[in-house]
Amino acid sequence: MPVIVMNRTNHITVASVIVALATGAIVIIAPNQFVKAQQPSQNASQFTANLTGQSALPPITTNATGSAEFAVVGDGNTMTYKIDADNIDKVTDVFVAASSGGRFVDLVQLRSSVNEGVSEPISGTLVEGNFTASDFTGRLDINQMSGLVKLILDGNAYVRVQTTDVPLGEIVGKITPNLPS
Repeated sequence: MPVIVMNRTNHITVASVIVALATGAIVIIAPNQFVKAQQPSQNASQFTANLTGQSALPPITTNATGSAEFAVVGDGNTMTYKIDADNIDKVTDVFVAASSGGRFVDLVQLRSSVNEGVSEPISGTLVEGNFTASDFTGRLDINQMSGLVKLILDGNAYVRVQTTDVPLGEIVGKITPNLPS
């Protein structure tokens, strides 16, 4: 378990805080005391998203819904994910995307219709697995997992589920931190 020693002569950088958040660490900053980073429980997701048609751009009316769970694991360079969907058919692609309003920029493709074909009707797990920064599309200047975590913490990361009927995204959801209670 990493230990960070803080005193008045050294400082935690923003990147260290992002990495601590990304790895699920609980960080307490206190001068001249040891600070331990603690890993979340096996079942805890660090980030979640509720997927609806109302979050799509433009918003659409659909009976489809979904949820997404993400967790940064290991050394902080891998993110696991699980995307569930209900009442959706003909899914083509699933992306983690960035948006600061008005338009999505795809960052990571989680499902590809080119590789997997168009889906049958789904009520359950749509896609699950893991990805690293090497899977990023390169469309933004993000080349480390901490960059994606920063996008999430800034409120600019989304899950987008595309279908043949709604190619811009039938259900979409903002990825948010799943803060412990």
